[in-house]
Formats: sequence, C-alpha cells, structure tokens
Amino acid sequence: MTTGTLTAPVRPTPRAVGARGRRRLLFVAVLAVLALAATLGVRAAMVRADDVRSGTEAVTAQQFAARTGVKLTLLGVTGGGGMIEFRYQVVDPDKASLLLHQPDKRPVLVAEDSGQTLAMLSRPHNHKAELNLGGTYFFIMANTRNAIRDGTKVTVVVGDVRLEHVTAQA
Repeated sequence: MTTGTLTAPVRPTPRAVGARGRRRLLFVAVLAVLALAATLGVRAAMVRADDVRSGTEAVTAQQFAARTGVKLTLLGVTGGGGMIEFRYQVVDPDKASLLLHQPDKRPVLVAEDSGQTLAMLSRPHNHKAELNLGGTYFFIMANTRNAIRDGTKVTVVVGDVRLEHVTAQA
C-alpha cells in the first residue's frame, strides 16, 4: 500500500505595489474626483482666450475684490493635476453671490503661457447657498487637457474684470 502526503495548496505571496500599481491607483483616484465633480454639476470647457479677455478691464487684487466681492486666496492644481481649486474669501456677499447665480459672472481661467481657457458651464454651488462675509469657499473645476500646472501664470476673468498673473500652486 502506498502512502501519499497531503500538501496545502500554494498561495501566492502578496507583492508590494509597484510603479504600475501606483499609476493605476492614481488614475482611479483622478477618475473618482472627476466623477464627483460631474455629480456636483461642476463642468469646465475649453473656450478661446481672446474671446474671454477682450472687453475686460485688468485690475489689481484689491480692485478685483471690490468689484467681484471675493478675494482670491488660492488657485490650486489638485486631483493628480486633473482638477483646479478656486478658493476665495467673501468680502461682499451681495456681489459674491453673482458668482453663483449669473453664468456670465462665473470665473474663467486663462493659462497665460498657452492661452488655454477653462470656463464653468454650470452653477458651482447650491443655488440656495448664502455666502457669509469673511467666509471661505471654493469651486472645483476640471483641468481640461491639463491646461494649468503648478507654477502656471493664470488670468482670472469674472464678468468685465480680469486679474492677471495669478500663480497656480500644487
């Protein structure tokens, strides 16, 4: 009679996530952020830069705040480079609310080196949201075609004014 030995099945050992795995994880994370932004109704589109800046007045940061009701505190590149965060502080709630309610007052971003332009196509916040004096808020926009990168100089257009040479930060 022969005796056999029983052996446990060999299980592969878990391997460390390599560069390919990290890229896949980053890709999935960027897709999730983009899906979230689309769910929230924030969309961006490429438009012609000369159409956006023409007919607008270049102003200082202080004049921009006085005319728009918002002080720009950060133009950030986030989501693995696929998203732009437009963070601002409210200095005049009545003027700032126009950013939410009037499509022609939504921020438009122009990459000064390439002329690529990002514009919001839909309302960035809940239409019933009230902005508080001194409150800090933000918009998230898709960074279509990676138009803006860390260090890119950007012109921000809101209505008939533009704030030039804002440096995007990662």
